[in-house]
Amino acid sequence: METWCMKCILERLAAEFYPRVRFYCVNVNVVPQSLGYHAEVVKMPTIQLWKDRQKQAELIGGHSKAWLVFDDTREMIKNYQ
Repeated sequence: METWCMKCILERLAAEFYPRVRFYCVNVNVVPQSLGYHAEVVKMPTIQLWKDRQKQAELIGGHSKAWLVFDDTREMIKNYQ
């Protein structure tokens, strides 16, 4: 995982945290604008952690190294389980 690949990151995390956590990849350029507005997406990529319809945490933007995003996302999930 040397290059930036959001799909790769989400697939690895989904395999690690299944079935406790579900992952969804949303293209805010395609879905209704209200979804991006409700989720307060201001920059892409944005990784958000939601529980009981409430946003718990998020990572905004990306690192040049995919493994940093992977580690940051993993840590975010572990902090809210």
